[in-house]
Amino acid sequence: MRGIALPRGARGWLVGAAWFLAALLTVGAARAQDDPPGRVGRIADLQGQVWAYDIEAGQWIEAERNRPLTQGDRVSTAPDARAELRVGSTVIRLGGVTELEVLRLDDERIGLQLHAGSLALRVQSREVANEIELVTAEARLRPLRAGHYRLDRTDDTSHAGTWRGSLRVADVDGLVVDTGQRIELWREGDGRRLSHAWTPLPDDAFARWVASADLRDQRSAATQYVSPEMTGAEDLDRHGRWDRNPEYGAVWFPYEVRSGWAPYRYGRWVWMRPWGWTWIDEAPWGFAPFHYGRWVHWGGRWGWWPGAYVARPVFAPALVAWVGGSNWGVSVNVGGPAIGWVPLAPREVFVPWYRATPIYVDRVNRHPRPPPGRKPVPQVPTGPIMYGNQGVPGAVTVVPRDVLVRRQPVSRAVIEPRAVGAPERPLERAVPPPMPAPMPRADGNGQGPAPRTALPQQREHPESAAPRPPRETPSSGAARPGDQPAATRPPMFGVPPGQREAPPPGRREPAERTRQAPAAPTSPSRAAPDAVAPTAPAVTRPAPPFGSRPAAPAATPAPAAPPRAPVAPVAPAPAAAPAPAPVALPAPAMPAAPPAVTPPPARPAPERPPRTESDERKQAPEFRNNTRQSER
Repeated sequence: MRGIALPRGARGWLVGAAWFLAALLTVGAARAQDDPPGRVGRIADLQGQVWAYDIEAGQWIEAERNRPLTQGDRVSTAPDARAELRVGSTVIRLGGVTELEVLRLDDERIGLQLHAGSLALRVQSREVANEIELVTAEARLRPLRAGHYRLDRTDDTSHAGTWRGSLRVADVDGLVVDTGQRIELWREGDGRRLSHAWTPLPDDAFARWVASADLRDQRSAATQYVSPEMTGAEDLDRHGRWDRNPEYGAVWFPYEVRSGWAPYRYGRWVWMRPWGWTWIDEAPWGFAPFHYGRWVHWGGRWGWWPGAYVARPVFAPALVAWVGGSNWGVSVNVGGPAIGWVPLAPREVFVPWYRATPIYVDRVNRHPRPPPGRKPVPQVPTGPIMYGNQGVPGAVTVVPRDVLVRRQPVSRAVIEPRAVGAPERPLERAVPPPMPAPMPRADGNGQGPAPRTALPQQREHPESAAPRPPRETPSSGAARPGDQPAATRPPMFGVPPGQREAPPPGRREPAERTRQAPAAPTSPSRAAPDAVAPTAPAVTRPAPPFGSRPAAPAATPAPAAPPRAPVAPVAPAPAAAPAPAPVALPAPAMPAAPPAVTPPPARPAPERPPRTESDERKQAPEFRNNTRQSER
C-alpha cells in the first residue's frame, strides 16, 4: 500500500508544529525545574550543643527543632552531643563532633556528605534507597535496599558498615558491604587509588544510642491517613489523636496546647531560600501540621486536616494567607506597620508568595476544592468572610513587621488587629515583607546578624606540607604509603562542578575537633566586613571551609603553670668565721630539659606488593570462616 503524498506546504506546516511543540515542552520542563523542591528535611531532635549554618547570614547559629533542611545546609555537633534529622521516612542520626552537609535534597535525589564524625542512616523503602547517596572525601556509597547503615570518618579514612541491608561502594565495581560487615576506605599513591580493608562493626556508645532510639520508632497509626514520606508525620501519634469530622473526614487533634492557642502563633518566622518567609513552630510535633494540610476549628478546638492521601506530599513554608486592615490601630512605637496572617481552612487554595509555576501551585494544592456537587460550608458565619477561619477567635495573628524582620517570637508581640470601638471590617489581602536587609552587627564589624557562636580561624595543617610516616593496615599489618594532601571533593551528585568550594588540603587533626578555646572569629562567606552578599540562590554562595567548626559556648581556662620547686633555706655562717661579702644568689632555675637525642634513621618500610583478586578474597570474612572449617 502506497503512502499518502502531502503537499509541500502541508509538510512544512507539520514540521513547524512539531518543532513548536517540542520547544514548548522543553520550556515547560525548564520552568518546572525552577520550582522549589517538594521534599525537605527537618531537625527533629537535639541533645547537647548543635549548630546549623545559616546561608543567608553566612555564619553558624544555634540549631533549633523543626527547622527545615534543604540543599546547602550544614549541621555540626559538639562533643557528647546528638542530633536526629528526618527526610520523610528516612532517619539520619549524628554523633558527637560530627559535621554533615546536604549536597542535594529535592524530589529526585538525596545527597549527603559527611565531613567528620559518625552518621547512622535508616531507610524504610527500596524506592527511597535508590535515591540516596552518601559522600565522603574518600568514596561515594549507595544503599541498594531498605536497611540500617553506619558511616564514620576520622582524619583521611572512612568506615562504612551495615547493620541491615546492602551498601555499594560506587567507586569500585562489585564492592558491596552486606549485613554485619564493615569496610575501611582510604586513598593512597600519586593517583589517589582507593584501597580498602575489612574490619568488625564497633559496639560503642553511638551504636547503642542509635539502637535505643530506633526502638521508639514503631509502626505509626498515622500512616492510615498520611504518607510516611510526609516529613514530621512520625510525631503525630505521640502527641495527639485522630477523629472523624462529618464534613472533612480524618482530623488530628493535639493532646496539649496552652490556653488561647491558635495555629501559627507560637513560633517565629525565618527567611529561607527559595521559599522566603518560613514558619518554625515551637511544639515538638510542630512540623507536618504547619507545612502540609489545613486547620479547622471544630467543637471549640483546633484540629489539623491532612487532606487527601498523597504518596509524595509537597512542602509549603506556611499554609497561611497574609492579611491587613485599614483600621488597624498600630503605632510606630511598637514596631511600625502591622502584618497579619490567618491559617487556611480545608479546601482553601494556597497562593505562594514566592516564585513558582502553575505546575507547582497545582501540586501543593492537591484536591483543594470540594468534590463535585458539594459546596464548602462556612465555618463561622459572621458577615463578609474572605477565609474560613477568619471569624474564629484568635485565628488572625497580627504583629508589627519588625517582628518578622528580626526573627523574633510571635506570641510575645501579638497586637489587637483593630482599634477599640471601631466596627469590624473585612480583611484585606496583604503582601509579606520583602527579604530583610542585613542588620548591623552588635560588634560593629560590618553588617549582618550578630553571631551567636564565633567561627575559629582555619589553621594550617603541617602534614599537608610533608608526608607523614607510614602506618599499619588493620587487616594485614603491612605499612601504608605516606598520606598525600586530600583531593578535591567527589562529584556532587549531579550538581555541576565549580558551584561549591573544594575542601582545603590536608586532614583534620583529632585535637582540633575537641579543643575548646576558639581563635579570632571570622566569617567564611564574606571577603570584607562591610561587603553585603548579593541576592543569589543559596547553592551558589560559598560554603564554610571544612574544619571551621563553631566555637564552644565557653572557653576552657588554660591550665596553671607548674609550681616552682621549693628553695632550701641557706644555713647561717658560723659566728667565729669572718663574714664574707654578701653574694647575690641567683634564683633556683627549673631543671633543664634533657638534650634532644637524634633518633637513628628509621628503616624504610617494605613496599606493599600489589593486591590481587585472591588477596581480596582472603580478607573477606567468609573466606576466613571456610579456611578455619577446612583446617578442622
